[in-house]
Amino acid sequence: MTPRARIIDPLAEPVPDAWDAFVDDQGVAAGWRSAVLGALAWCARHRVVLGLVTDEGGAPCALFAGRHVLAGRPHRYEGRAERRRFVPGMLECHLPPSVTASGHVFHADLDAPGRAAAVAAFERAAARFLGPALAGVVHRQVGEADLEAFRGPGRIVRPVLAESVVVNRWDTFDGYLASLPRRDRKNLRRLYRLVDEDPGVRTAVEPRLDGVEAARLAHTVLLRYAGGGRRGPNPLPSVYNDRLGGLPGVHYFTYREPDGALLAYGLLLEDGPALRCMGWGSRDAADGGRSNLYFDHFLRQIAFLVERDRDRLIMGKTMTELKERFGARNEPLYAVAGARRFW
Repeated sequence: MTPRARIIDPLAEPVPDAWDAFVDDQGVAAGWRSAVLGALAWCARHRVVLGLVTDEGGAPCALFAGRHVLAGRPHRYEGRAERRRFVPGMLECHLPPSVTASGHVFHADLDAPGRAAAVAAFERAAARFLGPALAGVVHRQVGEADLEAFRGPGRIVRPVLAESVVVNRWDTFDGYLASLPRRDRKNLRRLYRLVDEDPGVRTAVEPRLDGVEAARLAHTVLLRYAGGGRRGPNPLPSVYNDRLGGLPGVHYFTYREPDGALLAYGLLLEDGPALRCMGWGSRDAADGGRSNLYFDHFLRQIAFLVERDRDRLIMGKTMTELKERFGARNEPLYAVAGARRFW
């Protein structure tokens, strides 16, 4: 197969209809939709670059997303370089707004040689598009199943923090709980019951949230765990949840006070046969937040996993030891880096 790649700057041109057609056809997570990525591009600190790869017949076979990080220009709006200006930088491939989500999606029927050809076509097209301002490419969060497609001469492959995954092998939520070690089962059942019986908390699964409210709670969590330094964490753009809300496969696991005020939420996206945890936001304890809701939302997402008969729940990359108490296993991920392609 000899694929062709088209590079898209969503600030300068509309994303082709074939992009969303691929997302629909392959059941890809809603975060890959052009309306979401296009909106995030306007809020990004670095230039967002999208890649649409088609096969010899013109049918989409792969999508790529990344950001062009220019050396010495780490801050938003600090002199965005012209396309041909020589400011060397790296193309970091990941799905905005998080660097912990893979920046590539392949067609389910694309074989290993075809995937390698799609990666090469994308990187060559990116090199032509960005010119000498591109020094190299980094693909973040590459799973073992796709790793060979990214290898090549001069490529550096390094393991990164593993991903916690719960593989569904149960018919009921009670069956899931029964599979856990006795101590974990007892603690998690108690936690689930306490939240259910709390008169000050109402749980629900909602299709959308107010973007500003969701961004504020997500940023509260970021600030809670941010270290010292000159700059704080970048806030999640409110437009992200505004654009996600109501799209197919988007679920917000919410915790509200009886008057409807939002206490916390967890974002869950359907991603092919899997479910993917994509964010958590909550109030601080001083503002009425409750620490046990974070643990409870994983239980409710696992119950959702079993009820919907999905293959697995991808719980993310942090707090892996804690997630093992929920029956999660660690799946290895890798970063692959290399110089720009000239071949």
